[in-house]
Amino acid sequence: MRTTPWSAPARFVLAGICALSLAACSSDTPSSPVTNAAASAPQTFAVTSASVSSASTASVRTTKLFYTIPILESKQSSMSRRGLRETITQSPFDMTNHGGPVVTHATNWNVYVNCPQGAAACWGTGNLTPATFLRDFDRSSMIEVMGQYLNEDPTGRFHQVNELATTMSFPIDSADGTPTASLQNIFQIVFAAASFTKKSGYDQIYHIFLPQGTDMCQAPGVCYSPDNLPTEIFCAFHGSVDFGPNFHVLYSVEPYQFVPGICPTPNQTRVIDATASTLSHEFSETISDPDGDAWFNNLTESEIGDLCFVFRNPEQVGVHQYVIQEEYSNTVNACTDGAF
Repeated sequence: MRTTPWSAPARFVLAGICALSLAACSSDTPSSPVTNAAASAPQTFAVTSASVSSASTASVRTTKLFYTIPILESKQSSMSRRGLRETITQSPFDMTNHGGPVVTHATNWNVYVNCPQGAAACWGTGNLTPATFLRDFDRSSMIEVMGQYLNEDPTGRFHQVNELATTMSFPIDSADGTPTASLQNIFQIVFAAASFTKKSGYDQIYHIFLPQGTDMCQAPGVCYSPDNLPTEIFCAFHGSVDFGPNFHVLYSVEPYQFVPGICPTPNQTRVIDATASTLSHEFSETISDPDGDAWFNNLTESEIGDLCFVFRNPEQVGVHQYVIQEEYSNTVNACTDGAF
């Protein structure tokens, strides 16, 4: 442990943040076999009236927001000031284990909403899709960073990626005519997807991808809304929800990221980079803090991705290159891609 709050790695974290702002418990065995084959066409499912009813009675464990750059910078500044004046035996940026469960292996379910053209057309570039990225991430140095939080080597334990597709009509914002999903809409999709697959628990993660031109609001004025920056508070989020005593579901919500604005995204050159960076953020935080009671920073409740909206250009992830953010490592007390 570091004995001073302003170690060199800590300064590196803040320097990276400033530079970017200027530039703009699990089961014992995997539930599905590891395969290298590309997924077939996504299976389709419907959001039924039963999904709507069940979502209305959902019990929320946690929702952890990936905030916009101005909010993240404010949180980091507060952390630095508090770290200097408090007696701390570790870096003020380090994560603390609060005893909750983590995810040591899982099947990923990519849920593509309102995208008849397919995932590559809506969230990818060329043959690189969200599913391609997750499989690459699973065999990269980035996934190795997670090992310190899971207390075991996670490489190869998240490779299974299945793809689903659905359609849903979201309410239209009366001010600007933009379709805007609510948290209840998300729960409806999550319930319908998990009911369709009959899979839930800590070895299943559902990633909900919203298409370009769709906003998302957790509450009035607390939104992903690149068309209305005054209400844009977050860029994505992950959470967990109970639909009954034995129906616990982990999920992330991935709004369309390839837009200018105040979300931490790499240089806007490829759709897949914007998609993959936010997806890696939410995926990493889901496995290290699925219910909001495992690994996070005590000073600001930041998780491992929140501290690290810095990018290397490009990043070798598995067998492909992407521009994605780094993740925080207690081992080096800094943001890292795991490749030393």
